[in-house]
Amino acid sequence: MSQASERISEKIPWVLVILLSAFLGAFGTAWTSFLPSNLFSFYNLGTILCVMNLTSAPFIILIFAALFSAITKRKISSSTLTYLFVVGSTCSWYICAYYLIEWNDLIASRHMNPDWAEMYVPWFMAPPASVTSQLLGGHVAIPWGEWIPSTLYHWSVFVLFGFFFISVATVFRRQWIDVERVPFPHALVAYELVKRIPEEKKSLMEKLGRPFFLGIVLGFVFQVPVFMTNIFPWFPDIYGWKTLCWSGQWYIQASSPLAGIVGLSAFQEHPAAVAIGYLVPLSISFNAWFWHLIFIVMMQVAYVMGYYTGLESEGGCGRAWCSPSGLLEGPYKFNAVSYGGGLLGLAVISLILSRHYIVETVRAALRKGGIDTERNEALSYRSAYIMLASSFILLVALFMAGGLGIVAALLIPISFFFYWMANARLFGLAGIQARALGHGNTLFRLFVWQRAPDPPTREFVLAAYYSSRGMDSPDSIGGGSILTGFTSYKMASLTGTSNSNVLKVMLASTIITPLVVIITLITLCYTYGATVFASASGEIQTRQFYNISNPTNYNKAAGTEPLAPYVAAGFLVVALLEFMHSRFVWFPFSAIGFIIGTSYISVLWGYWGTFLIAWVLKVLTLRVGGSKLYENLGVPIAGGFVVGYMIALVLGGAMGMLRFFFPF
Repeated sequence: MSQASERISEKIPWVLVILLSAFLGAFGTAWTSFLPSNLFSFYNLGTILCVMNLTSAPFIILIFAALFSAITKRKISSSTLTYLFVVGSTCSWYICAYYLIEWNDLIASRHMNPDWAEMYVPWFMAPPASVTSQLLGGHVAIPWGEWIPSTLYHWSVFVLFGFFFISVATVFRRQWIDVERVPFPHALVAYELVKRIPEEKKSLMEKLGRPFFLGIVLGFVFQVPVFMTNIFPWFPDIYGWKTLCWSGQWYIQASSPLAGIVGLSAFQEHPAAVAIGYLVPLSISFNAWFWHLIFIVMMQVAYVMGYYTGLESEGGCGRAWCSPSGLLEGPYKFNAVSYGGGLLGLAVISLILSRHYIVETVRAALRKGGIDTERNEALSYRSAYIMLASSFILLVALFMAGGLGIVAALLIPISFFFYWMANARLFGLAGIQARALGHGNTLFRLFVWQRAPDPPTREFVLAAYYSSRGMDSPDSIGGGSILTGFTSYKMASLTGTSNSNVLKVMLASTIITPLVVIITLITLCYTYGATVFASASGEIQTRQFYNISNPTNYNKAAGTEPLAPYVAAGFLVVALLEFMHSRFVWFPFSAIGFIIGTSYISVLWGYWGTFLIAWVLKVLTLRVGGSKLYENLGVPIAGGFVVGYMIALVLGGAMGMLRFFFPF
């Protein structure tokens, strides 16, 4: 049977999709809530690896599917496995360590910053403080009537942004997946497991193969001592993991002999990150560490010239966040260059390079009957553009209902579009995302409010909050949907699954999961009291809405004045690098690597180290055995390592959750 006919004949297991989406929303929220403070950030069912945004739900679902197939001797089709992956990927952004971050911020503002919330948070975004404060202590009847307006509002925000980003991915699917063949390493790692499950006549060991099984053993053996040291203080810290940040990076100390190298701050050591980085194209991984070395040299030159005095006495984390900082202050202001302008440049030049494709899809949308290439698309281009335009208009209307003027309401989804298109390129080519709160306000600072109005208006406060928080991470306010969209279509291309069905599954999970999460979180807090939950307690008692939207922080994001020259410089540098890299095979420098090497990605989280290790390993593999050794040994070991890591994560998370009910 041809792939095209197979795609036409397959059916979606709707009962499984709906039940699994609801189950993950409820169970994932409960799972995170019951984890202790030293586990909930990296043993949940959402993001478990900062910035690289490796999510556990898709892998855990596939692991259980593999066990079910092995035990029952029943074959699970590649299409069904793809749907399971899509549901897990879609849901994972809503069941992360901090749940629905936007919901937490606005709800908590009522009782944490009552005066600020009274002036700037409309009634339908959060109930009164007398109601929201009940989440902390719990043990009272839930006044659902008070919660309905805010629940519907936040659910609408997540669904509309979900539809908006999924429609963007749908429009660009053919260009990115079929034409450019963007790798999306997260999907490639998951596919290493997916392709081994359907063989029902082989034993589990025969299905897995020795390299993949070796990777599983290595991932499991690595992670078990890590979570054991967190659960049992007496357990020996075999890897010295307690000397690192929880997400795996080493920070330089002010007492280190290397402290005089002021540009050196962090080195990411997490082997799961290396496994994903191993699948990244060599040109990207090389550029990531190469540009960070350039960053270190530039910082040292500036330091010798009298800038950034005192930085040598700061630890690694402080070199990114505190003052002085090469990311935030002159003469470089790399945050404004790499994130503020660089990400914009990456998005814009990608659109320019795709201009012929965009024109083709627009013509197809306007032409009756479309074009032949629409046959394998999830939707006709006309329908995809209608969904994109409709979700955009509804988002603008929703923000205007909250008190924003037409310009600010338009600029929020426009900012989301450009910055998340750039993030999707980073995620697709390098498996990583440009995380930070300091660049989302860039377009507002350039075109609306160069400085915050005095006194602040509701329009300003809400626009500052949504634009900044929304660009922080994919689990903040719907940005993860564009990553899910492209990654899911990549998996569909690998398994020969219908793109149309994948789209339907994504949309269904996007509708179901955030609503279930909100209802579950409210129920848990009223049942137990949020103060007993390490994750919910921290979020329900957060001041993030105020911290993100106050004028002081706005005026220095994405950098202090003057801002425009640095944004323009970053835009031009990245656009030029991307154009040259895409047009000339011999050109060695990459815009993706420039952004990774000169931003928070490397300065705060140390991912230049990840890509350095991955680059060395991949070069050695190719030099020793060529592409055959890479495909038959290297890739299966990398994929197996992530799977073994996930198995250990389930075990560690289960032990941590049991401690909530049975302390030991």
